[in-house]
Amino acid sequence: MSQSSFSQKNLIKAEQLLLEQSVKKILFSEATYQIEIFDKENAHSFSPFLHIDDQGKILEGFCSCDEAEETQSCSHLAAAYLTIFNGNLQPLHVRFRHSFWNCLCQIFCNRHGYETNVLRKKEKAYEIRSSTNKLLFHIEPLTAATKKYLHALFFERAIETEETSLKFSNLTSDELQLWKEGNPSHRLKYELCFWSDLAKWLMLLQESKNPYTISFEEEEKHLPSWLTIQFTGLLKIKCYLSEVHWPQLIPVLKTVDSPLVVHGQPYSYIRAIRYNEEDKKLFIEMDQSQKQQQEERAKGIAVGDFVFIPKKGFFPATIDPIFEQREISAQKIGTVFFKHAPILQKFLNRPIHAGINRIQYDLFFDTEERLHIECYLFEKKDLQKKSSARFGNWVYLEEKGFFQVENWLFDGVTKIIERTDVSEFVSQHRAWLNSFPLFQTHVYTIESQLRFFVTASQQLRFEAAIEMLEAEDKISDFGAWIYVKDQGFFAKRTQLQTGSIYSGLTIEKDRVAEFIQMHREELENVKGFFSPICPILKSGYEISLKNEQVFIQSIIQFLPEYQDKNIQFFDEFTYVENQGFYEMLFEQRLKKKYMPSAFISKEQEANFILYDLDTLVDQIITLQKELIKPHSLQVEIRNLEHIKKNAHFQWRMQLVFISELGEVDAKEIWQAIIENRPYLFTPAGLITLKQSRFNWLKAIRKQQWDAKSFLKCTTLDWLRLTVFEEIKAPEGRSTQALQTRKWLESISQFETQTPMDLTGFKSRLRAYQETGVNWLWFLYTYGLSGMLCDEMGLGKTHQAMGLIAAVFNELQKKAKFLVVCPTSVIYHWEELLKNFLPEVRVLTFYGVGRNFDLFTTQADLLLTSYGVLRSEKALLSQYTFDLIVFDEVQNAKNSQSQTHKALKTLNARMRLGLTGTPIENSLLELRSLFEVIVPGYLPQEAHFKHLFVNPIEKGQDLARKALLKRLVDPFILRRKKKEVLLELPEKIEEISYCDLSEEQKNLYKAAFFQQKSQLMQQIEDEKKPLPYLHVFALLSTLKQICDHPCLINKQFDEFHKHQSGKWDLFVQLLQETRDSGQKLVVFSQYLNMLNLIEKHLKEQNIGFAGIRGSTRNRKEMLDRFKQDPACVVFVASLQAAGVGVDLVSASVVIHYDRWWNPARENQATDRVHRIGQNRGVQVFKLVTKNTIEEHIHKLIEKKQALMEGVIEFTDQDQIKKLNREELIHLINLIDQDVKKI
Repeated sequence: MSQSSFSQKNLIKAEQLLLEQSVKKILFSEATYQIEIFDKENAHSFSPFLHIDDQGKILEGFCSCDEAEETQSCSHLAAAYLTIFNGNLQPLHVRFRHSFWNCLCQIFCNRHGYETNVLRKKEKAYEIRSSTNKLLFHIEPLTAATKKYLHALFFERAIETEETSLKFSNLTSDELQLWKEGNPSHRLKYELCFWSDLAKWLMLLQESKNPYTISFEEEEKHLPSWLTIQFTGLLKIKCYLSEVHWPQLIPVLKTVDSPLVVHGQPYSYIRAIRYNEEDKKLFIEMDQSQKQQQEERAKGIAVGDFVFIPKKGFFPATIDPIFEQREISAQKIGTVFFKHAPILQKFLNRPIHAGINRIQYDLFFDTEERLHIECYLFEKKDLQKKSSARFGNWVYLEEKGFFQVENWLFDGVTKIIERTDVSEFVSQHRAWLNSFPLFQTHVYTIESQLRFFVTASQQLRFEAAIEMLEAEDKISDFGAWIYVKDQGFFAKRTQLQTGSIYSGLTIEKDRVAEFIQMHREELENVKGFFSPICPILKSGYEISLKNEQVFIQSIIQFLPEYQDKNIQFFDEFTYVENQGFYEMLFEQRLKKKYMPSAFISKEQEANFILYDLDTLVDQIITLQKELIKPHSLQVEIRNLEHIKKNAHFQWRMQLVFISELGEVDAKEIWQAIIENRPYLFTPAGLITLKQSRFNWLKAIRKQQWDAKSFLKCTTLDWLRLTVFEEIKAPEGRSTQALQTRKWLESISQFETQTPMDLTGFKSRLRAYQETGVNWLWFLYTYGLSGMLCDEMGLGKTHQAMGLIAAVFNELQKKAKFLVVCPTSVIYHWEELLKNFLPEVRVLTFYGVGRNFDLFTTQADLLLTSYGVLRSEKALLSQYTFDLIVFDEVQNAKNSQSQTHKALKTLNARMRLGLTGTPIENSLLELRSLFEVIVPGYLPQEAHFKHLFVNPIEKGQDLARKALLKRLVDPFILRRKKKEVLLELPEKIEEISYCDLSEEQKNLYKAAFFQQKSQLMQQIEDEKKPLPYLHVFALLSTLKQICDHPCLINKQFDEFHKHQSGKWDLFVQLLQETRDSGQKLVVFSQYLNMLNLIEKHLKEQNIGFAGIRGSTRNRKEMLDRFKQDPACVVFVASLQAAGVGVDLVSASVVIHYDRWWNPARENQATDRVHRIGQNRGVQVFKLVTKNTIEEHIHKLIEKKQALMEGVIEFTDQDQIKKLNREELIHLINLIDQDVKKI
C-alpha cells in the first residue's frame, strides 16, 4: 500500500483536514505512528495507527472511525499518511533517523546518560555541567507553554511499558527479553529516555515550519566548540561540542539550515566521460594536474571523511573511488547515475534527459501458450535492440541517450511466463493486466466443477474443469483462469464456494496432511475426496540389532484387493487414486523417518533408546531380547570367598545380574558404567545405567577385578552393595553354595569367626556391654570402623577398653593405640586405663615437654587431647595405629574445623568414635563424622546434599531417609538407658578430673604462700592450740579458687573472661546430659558458685529451678523441675537439698565441689536416687588434679567406712578431727602440689 492505496475521495478529504490544521499530536517510534486528528464534521478526535516500512509501504493500519471499520480505509488514515511524508520522498521516521536533531541528542545521551537527574534547574533554564562546573548543555524555554512542556518532559515522565507505549512495537524478541531481564539494549534505553523525546519534538518543530537559527562560535585553526539553536519565541539551546562529535554531525548538517556548508564532490579534474554502446561501459578522461590542485585545496582540519576550512565549511577528504577508475562497468552504471547524476550531466558525451518516463509493455502468447511480456519506451522492440541497455532505473536508447524510467514490473526487458505459471501470474497482477484491453481480467466468471488429484511429485492439486465452449480454438484453460482470444481472462466459478480451496491451489507433499486437517469440513464437499475404506490390514515395527546398530523395519500389510494398487502415504493419511484419502487410526500410523526401514545412528541411539522406544511400544510387532527392558533385575552371588591381604579382610566373589530374560556378568555392567554409557544391551535385556542402584559399582577400581571376572572387595564395599541391592544367595547343597550362604549369614548377623580374647581387662561387662564389645570386635576383624553412640552413663569407655584389650591380645601385645579425648577428661581416661588395663603401657601425650619418641619405644597406647592433636597432626599423621579411639567424636562434626581436618590425616586399621550425642539430627554433621570414621563411604558433600539433605530435611522424603539409614546403620550402635534398664546398676559414681587454668594456678599459689609460713609455725608449736579456724579459711579459699576465679575476684558479670578447668568440664557434662535427653542436678556448697551457674543457664536459655537456704517457694521449684519438660537443670546447695527433697525426675548428678564428709554428698545424691527413680543414676564428682581437692578425695576414701552414716557435722567439724601430724602432712602435700604447678 502507498498513497495510491487510498481512494480519491479519502485523499481529497485528507488534504482538507491538513489545510484545516486538524493534526493535533504526532507520536511515533521508528516506523510505528499514532497521529491525533480532529474531525470537525464529527466533532470528534480520532487517533489512526499506522505501521509502514522505510519506503512508505503500509504494513498495518487502523482507525476507530465507522468508515475504517467497514472499508479498512478512511480520510483520517490518509491524512495521517500524508502528514508522515509532509511533501518529502521519505517517511518521517526515516528522515528523523538521519536528522540533525536525532544525531545531536544521541551525542548528549552518550555523554550524559539516560536519566534526567543530570539536569539542574537554574532560574529560567535547565543546565548540565561537568564535575569542574563547566557548562555543557543549556536549554531555556521562552514561553510559559514551552516551560510547562519541558518540565513535563524532564520530570513528569510516565512509566512506559509494552502495553502502554509505542516504543516497544518495533523491538525484536531478543531485545524484548533483555528488557524483561532488566538489561535493555542501548537502542531501547535511548528510545525510552528524554533525549529521544526532545529530539522528536525539535524535529516536529522544524517540520511545522517554526522559524529557527543555528549558529556556531568558530575559532581560528579549530573546529567550532559551541552551538546555539534558537526557535524564535519558543526556546533557546546552547551546548558544548567536542571535536570527537563532529564526524557524526557533518553528514546531518544538510538536514537543517546551517551556516556551515557541507560541499559535495569536487570533480574539476574530470575532462570528459564517454559511453561506449558496444561494451556498455563508461570511460573517464582525467586531467592529473587539476586533480592534484584540487587535493591541495581540500587541505584543512581533518574531521573523519571531511576537512574543515574556516569560513568556508566542510569538504570531502577523498573523492568517490569510482571516479578514480578509467572505466566503469555496466553493473555499476546504475549506481553512478543514482549517486552522481549531476556529474554525469556535466561530463557525459551522451544526452541525459530530465524527468521520469514510464515503461510500456507489449503482451502476446506464443504457439506453446507461453505469455510474453516485452518492455519498450517509445516504440515496440526499442529496448530489445542490441545497442539498447538497461542500468537499474535508467535505460539507453541509440541516438537518443539516457532516460530515467519507472513502472518496472520485473528485472530485464523481456519476461516469459510458462504455461503452468500463467494462472498464478494473472491472479497476482489482475489490476496491472486491466490496462491491456486484450488481456484484461473480467469480473464475471465461467462455471466449472472443482476436482483434485495427486501429481507425480506427490503434490495435492485442485483444478476447475469446465464445459466445452464454442470457438474452442480461441480458448486456453490455465486452471483458475480461462483466456478467450481478443477478450481477456475469465475466472472459473467452482461449485465449492470457499476462500480456502480454489482452482489452481497446490499443496506441497509435506503439508498435505496439515491442510486436510485444517479444512476437513470444506473438503467433505469435494466429491470423492475422502474414502470410506482403509487399505491397511496391519502395521507396526520389527526392531532388532544388526552389526551392533539398532535397526527398525516398518511392516505394513494391505487388504488383498489393494495388493496391486499404488498406495501413497501423507503422514496420517493414505491416498489411493480414484478412491481418495483415508485417515488412519493412531495405532496404524508409522513415522516417516522409519519407513520403509532405518538404522538408528550412534549419535541418535541414546535418545531413541531412552525416550523414543517407549513411545513405539504399542506398535512393536517383534523386539529383540537385548532391547527389552526387564521387569526385574536382581544381583545373585554365585561364589563368595575370603582372603587375607595386607592385614585387611578381603572378599572374592562372583556377581551376576539376572532377569526374566537372562543374565549378565556384573563386570560387564561395571565396564559400561566406567565408559559413561547410558545403557547396555545384554542377554538380561536393555539395562539403563543412570540409576542410583549402580552407584556402588562406580566406586570399584579396575584392579579389583581378577582374570576370571571375580570381584575383590573389602567388607565396606560389600556393605555398600547390600544397601543398594537385594542380594540373592546361591541355591543348592554344593560346598561352594553352603560356604557362601554361611559367610552371608555371618556378615548379616554381625558375627565373626575369630574368637575374642579379653585377658587382662580388669572389668566385668554387663550383658549389653558384651554385645557392644562383640560388635566392635566384628568391625575390627572385618576391617571396618564405627561409632559407639550409647546414651550417657552406659559405659562407652569400658566397651572401648574391652576392644583395646581384644586387639592387644590378638596382636600378641604388639598393638599400637591412640586415644583422643577432650582435655577435660584426659585424666579420667588415664585413671580408667590404669585401673582396668594395667598391662597396657600408657603414655599421656599432653602438656609441656611431651615426647612422642617415648611412645614408639616404651608405650602401647598414646593418650592425647584434641588440642594437642591439632598442633601435632603433622607428627601423628606419619604413624599408622592399629586402633584409634575418638572420645566425644562430636567435636569433629564441623567439616571446616581444624579438629576435623586433623582427625582425617590420621592413619589406622580401625577408627572408633564415642559419643553420647545423637548424631542423626544434622545430616551434614553426620556425614562429617563419617568422613572421620569411615572416610569415603558416604557420597561427596554436593552429591550427599542432593541425594539426602534436601529431600529429607526439606521434602520429608521417607524413602531417602530409609536409604540413608540402611547406609549408616552397620557402623552405628546406640542404646538408650530405657532399653537396658534391667541391666543397669542403681547408681554409677565417677570421679571426673580436671586441671587448673593458668589464672587459677597464679591465684592458688598466691593464696597458699601468703599464709603458709604463719600457719606452719602455729601448727608445729605444740605449746599452742591447733589453728583450725585459720586452716579452714585457707582450705576454703583454695577450694573456691578450684571452682572458679570469680569466687575470689568477685567479677561475676565478666565471668566469661576468666578461665577455669572445672568450669569447662562442667559445661561439657551439661551439654552431654542435655544431648542425651536427661535431667541434671548440680550441687555446690558455695552460693556464689550457684549464682554463677544460674547466670550461665539464663544466658544459654536453659530452663532451670533451684533451692538454697533462703528459698521460700521450695515446693513450687520442686514441682516445676518434676513436671516441666523444659526445666532440665536443678541448682541446689548441699545444705538446702539434703533433707525432704524429691528430685527423681533427674538421672545425672554433678557435685561441683567436694565435702569432707561423704555422708553429706550421699544424702544429696539420694534426693535423685530413691524410690520412684525409673532409670539408673550417674554421679559425677569433680576433682581438680594436684590441688587440695585431690587430697580431700583421698581422705574421704580412707575414712569412708568410719564416716558411714555420720552426717551431723560440717566441713569445719571434719577439719577439727585432724590431729597435728595430719594437718602438717596436709600442708606439706599442698606445698608439693604448688611446686608442681
